[in-house]
Amino acid sequence: MLAAAAPASAAPGKPTVASTQQANQAQAPAPNLGALKQALEGVVTAGAPGVFARVEDNSGRSASTVSVGTGNIATHAPVNPNGVFRVGSITKTFSAVLVLQLVAQHKVSLDTAAIHYLPSGVLPANSTITVRQLLNHTSGLYDYTNDLLTGDTVTGYQKFRYQTFRPQALVADALKHGQQFPPGARYSYSNTNFVVLGMLIEHITGKPYAQVLNQRIIAPLGMTHTRFVVPHTTIDSPHAIGYLTNDDRSKPLFDATNQTASWIWTAGAAISSTSDLNRFLRALATGHLLPPAQLAEMETMESVSPTSHYGLGLRQYDLSCGTSVIGHDGIIEGYQTYTYTTKDGTRQVTISANASNNSDIFSAERKALEPVFCGKAAPAVQQQRQVVDTQRIAQQEMPSDRSRASIS
Repeated sequence: MLAAAAPASAAPGKPTVASTQQANQAQAPAPNLGALKQALEGVVTAGAPGVFARVEDNSGRSASTVSVGTGNIATHAPVNPNGVFRVGSITKTFSAVLVLQLVAQHKVSLDTAAIHYLPSGVLPANSTITVRQLLNHTSGLYDYTNDLLTGDTVTGYQKFRYQTFRPQALVADALKHGQQFPPGARYSYSNTNFVVLGMLIEHITGKPYAQVLNQRIIAPLGMTHTRFVVPHTTIDSPHAIGYLTNDDRSKPLFDATNQTASWIWTAGAAISSTSDLNRFLRALATGHLLPPAQLAEMETMESVSPTSHYGLGLRQYDLSCGTSVIGHDGIIEGYQTYTYTTKDGTRQVTISANASNNSDIFSAERKALEPVFCGKAAPAVQQQRQVVDTQRIAQQEMPSDRSRASIS
């Protein structure tokens, strides 16, 4: 594992990192758990059978969980706030950290063409796409998932949920569409980028992605509920059933829990829990996973909407109270998740709902960030702006979302 050194003792009169965090913590409004529960009730109203959140404060020394609804519509069992779930694109942040650790070890350079770190033939020999452009979604590579997620959402999913895809085949499918725009010209979210990065990690380390993830992140942080088990199809720890919303909302929710997840691989196939994801983001924000230079690169953001920004495998949301939080969202069949932290690592929240293909759920979950980090719900105007932003992000992360008619 590559970890930043512990902070040195401060000179007399100079605040330490710990004292600065304590001061920030004292100034921040306390999480409003009542308002958080109301926000989660809104997630259920939007169509999720259940949703739960875990808030950790004071650098993880205090924690609160709030849950609403059911984890199984057949048994009506309450949703288990300690259960695991598929995290979707939050996997991208794991992958980004692994790449940046290799950068810190001088095995990879962010601004060098990625072909120098990949097996021959993954990208065209004349490709100028850099590692940075893969990490920040400015590569111009077509998103191959658009070719998988076509037609009726449930029927389409059943065609590939148990297939095992080779990563290079997924990239080859994307390349058939040609370069979408010159590398670096603009931001366009594409799962292809992080499949390529997964292949880079394996090629440079000479080890399977799951082994690298375990050795460098999961084991050092004690993330006992986190795993990458592609192409194993089941979730073997306690979990809520993950439901896929039919395009025709009059039809019942569809049990989408089991799948190989090989189709999304290092862009979205990890399984985790709220406590593990909070621990991961806290370690990241406080410099326990990356040296300062690489963490600064990761947190260098470009605006992609009025209140959201994207760095290197990391998203930032600007909240109504002026606080900005960093983390990632995740959408995969059956689950929609947010995991975010303050930039100083003093407060985290992870929110997971057990239904997908419904951007109303995704938007309702984002509203739950406000009570956690601002101590109150966002003003109505701010909430409307957030709805538009999150519907756009939902469309990017999961092209099968049929709620796009409401996206401007």
